[in-house]
Order: sequence, then structure tokens, then C-alpha cells
Amino acid sequence: MNRIRLPAWIAVGLVALSSMGCATWRASNPAIDRVDPNAGYRPRTALEKHELGELALVVSLSGGGTRAAAMAYGVLEELRDTEIEVDGTMRRLLDEVDVISSVSGGSFTSAYFGLYGDRLFEDFDERFLKRNVERDLLLRMFNPKNFFRLMFPFFDRSSLTIDYYDETIFDGARFTDLEAAGGPLIEINSTDLSAGSRFTFIQDQFDLICSDLSVEKVARAVTASSAVPVVFPAITLANRAGTCGFEKPEWMAKALASPRQDPRRFQVATETAAYLDRKETPYVHLVDGGIADNLGVRGPLDQVIGGGGIVKRFKALELNRPHHIGFIVVDASTVPDRGFVSVPGAPSISALLGSVTDTQLHRYNFETLALLDESMNRMGRELSTESQPVYPHLIRVAEYAIEDPDDLEFFNNVPTALSLDPEDVDRLVRIARELLRASPEFQHMVTELKGTLHQEAAGGK
Repeated sequence: MNRIRLPAWIAVGLVALSSMGCATWRASNPAIDRVDPNAGYRPRTALEKHELGELALVVSLSGGGTRAAAMAYGVLEELRDTEIEVDGTMRRLLDEVDVISSVSGGSFTSAYFGLYGDRLFEDFDERFLKRNVERDLLLRMFNPKNFFRLMFPFFDRSSLTIDYYDETIFDGARFTDLEAAGGPLIEINSTDLSAGSRFTFIQDQFDLICSDLSVEKVARAVTASSAVPVVFPAITLANRAGTCGFEKPEWMAKALASPRQDPRRFQVATETAAYLDRKETPYVHLVDGGIADNLGVRGPLDQVIGGGGIVKRFKALELNRPHHIGFIVVDASTVPDRGFVSVPGAPSISALLGSVTDTQLHRYNFETLALLDESMNRMGRELSTESQPVYPHLIRVAEYAIEDPDDLEFFNNVPTALSLDPEDVDRLVRIARELLRASPEFQHMVTELKGTLHQEAAGGK
């Protein structure tokens, strides 16, 4: 079960603050006068600086608090230590990652790597993974200065959290800094509370509401991506659709006009077009991205579906055709706890809520993975030519593949929290590395790319 740990001291803080002011965060997202499809942090501009090679590689990082962030860290570390041959020279597989799509806990790791690259392996554990974030937030909450500010509607718990992440983790970075870093495209995903759909912090999404993503703080995006409802108020954006010259793209108009031809594309178009009606949707309220998609997979998939398939998507982004397409899914979810079936009485409220949430999560994850598998195979077929076949590789790093019984029991008992013992963090990192390294699909991809696993793996450690 994804055991969301709500310590007593945080619960006390929430109760104490529940009657203070309004829970709505003041919308402060800046407007844009005119949409420029060649500017801003979007797939087109980011991938332009990160040219595709032999391999087009996407990594998705799931939710799950620090557990998810540590798993994500372990996978990126393993990719760093895995080499493949590119144009006759050996390169780290980490340098071949083109897109990282993340939600909730995974967004801390993706954002930090996007901003600072290999510095992730130097100080991220100290700055986030092994930091008692829950304690720090509580101390800030009851700091006299902040306690007074929390009485007013323009400052809430999410505002406090943004400030904390901005100061202690992301060093005041904005999306213009993420663009300047020149690394893989980082897609930080949240959930639109009213629509229940994914909302991604890329300029393409912000074009719909005529807003400028470049000056937004990365900390605000990560807070939105991990804003568990009730615990954290929603992050609110003002919708200024219709004020920046945005025109409905051809793909959207065609998809909306023919719902039966491609139902999935129609669904993507419907969710996207809803933002263009400012009167109907004057504000967008964002919460934890794991609600819409706990695997962080849907963003890249929806972009391909909305674009009319992988060939048209590559053409629109002016990307060359690779020989391999890979998708690594880092799934930090745990097995639902069904202990209540062994007792005759009715399940407790907490057990009932946990079971309902976990059951829905796992079923939705299953359907998402099935869709991804189907889509990856279709992409391979569509990209292939007679002279150049394109091979798909779907790799999953998840609980089901943990073979050691002690590691399995440990993993399933790690709570979804923002504070873990340092020893537990190290163990999660090790488990993630071992899961990726031992994956038959991963080994096959590395072999096909004429790669080598790092020396530690070769030594059997």
C-alpha cells in the first residue's frame, strides 16, 4: 500500500491553521502578449539542443514521496554507470536520455537533474533525499513570522512550501534556467483538479492559458506536482485564454470533428480545448500529479497521440529517425495492504480509504502500462522502413521484480512521506539500481546498442 504518513505534529498544524484565511493561493502567473512556438521551455526548443542519436530515450518517474525520489535517483545513477557505443565512442546511457517525465516525489529528482546535471550525484541526498522535509516545513509553519502570514488569503501552506523548496533545494531557479541548462526535456506533471486531467509545466501547456512559463519558479512546479490534496492547498493559475493570439492547431480541430475516428486523440483534444474557454474555466487549480497519472507516462504519450502519431510528432519537432526507442518506467508504488480481509469486522475508515485509493492506483497503472506497451510497439512499426527497422524497448523498474524477500518486505513498508531514515534512502537507491541492471529488457537494449554495464555490475555486486 502507498502508506501516506501524516505525522501527528503535521496533523496538529493543519487543524490549527484550518480556520486561518482562505485556502486559495493568489494566482500570479504572468501573461504573454503573443504566442511564439519557437520560444520558451517546450519540447521543440529543448530537444533542439538535445539531438536524438541512435536511441530516443524517455524516462518516467512516478509518485511516492521520498521513496519515489530515491528510486528515481538510483535509476539515474545506474544510467550514469552504463555505457553504450555511439559513433565509435563510448558514452554514458544517462547522456542519451532525451525526456524525463515526472509526477509528485519523482519531480524533485527530475527537476534537480534538469537544472544541475551530475551535481545530482554530489549533493541531492543531502539537500533533499536525507533531509527531514516534514520537520522543516512544520518549523516554518509555526515560525512567528510565517504563522502571522498564514492568516491572510494570499499566503498559505503551499506558498510556504514553495519558498522552502526554492531556498533549500532549487536555489531560486526558474524555467528560463531549466532551458539554459541544456539537458533533457523535463516534464513536471500536476493534476488539474476540476478536470482530473494531467497539466504539464511546459510552454505548450501555458500557451493555452496565455501565460509565460519562463519566469515561473521550478519550486512552484514541483510543489504543484506533489501537492497532496487537503495537506497542501492547490496551486492556482489564472486563465487568460484568448488574449495572446493562440489559434487552435489543426490536429485539435480535426480530432474534435471526428470523435469516432480516434477516440483517444479526441479525448486528448477535448481536455486541451477546455482551456481555451476562459469564461468556463477562469482559473486552473493544480494538485498532485499522481492523481491523474501516478507513473508520469501520460504526458509523452498524449503528445504523440495528439500529434497524430510518432512519425508526425517527430516531423513537427524536426527530429531525426532513431534506430531504437526506449521508455524506462520507474514505478515506486507498493502493493496494496489487504490485511483487513482476515478480520470479521468492517474495515476501519483509514483501511477503507487506503484500499480504495491503492486499488484504483494499481488498476490505473496497469491500464497505463498496457497502453504504453501497445503504443511503443506501434511507434516501432510506424518509424520503421524497409532499410531501417526501429526497435522499441519498454523497461519497467518496479516492486514486482524485487526477488530478495527482505528487500521486498522492506520496500512495501516504506511510507509515502517526505522524511525517511538515511539508511532507508540508501537501501532504496540500491534496490532501484539492481532492478534496472537486472531487467532483461534493459540488458537486451544495452546489448542491441553494443553497450557495457559498469564494472560493479560485471563484478556481480
